[in-house]
Amino acid sequence: MYLTRSHRIERVGFVSTRFKGTDGVSMETEKWRAVLERMGYECFFFSGLSDWTPERSMVVEEAFFAHPLIQDIQERCFGSTVRSEGLTGEIQAVRFKIKRALYDFVGQFNVDLLVVENALTIPMHIPLGLALTEFIAETGIPTIAHHHDFAWERQRFLVNAVEDYLSMAF
Repeated sequence: MYLTRSHRIERVGFVSTRFKGTDGVSMETEKWRAVLERMGYECFFFSGLSDWTPERSMVVEEAFFAHPLIQDIQERCFGSTVRSEGLTGEIQAVRFKIKRALYDFVGQFNVDLLVVENALTIPMHIPLGLALTEFIAETGIPTIAHHHDFAWERQRFLVNAVEDYLSMAF
């Protein structure tokens, strides 16, 4: 197990596809950051796009939902009920890269707790959701899933070739 039950949480790592501008996730995360830092916690940020403090952030371009590779993968995941072996391979390759980066992020910043922002409910980024699910299962790191968008609220996610992934990670 990654942490023992007696381990004191001091460093919080936020994970999302982006921390930039005034989108809902960035604004909600900023509220959490302000409160947690007033309480004495240190906060760090993992995303695919960021304009936040570089010394406290790790940016992995493929973690951004609008990265061209991710957009291509997403387009092929929805609107059909069958996926190709090639698509599965692409999803798994990006999942692996992001999962390795999550290990690096937690290790580099000695993160004790993850707060996942909207990345485990709405399937805007299948590889990120899979990477997070596996990382959490492999490490046992305490995690808060903070979400406000859900797959079943969006018509475009109903017909898909990734129901196995949605069941696993979203």
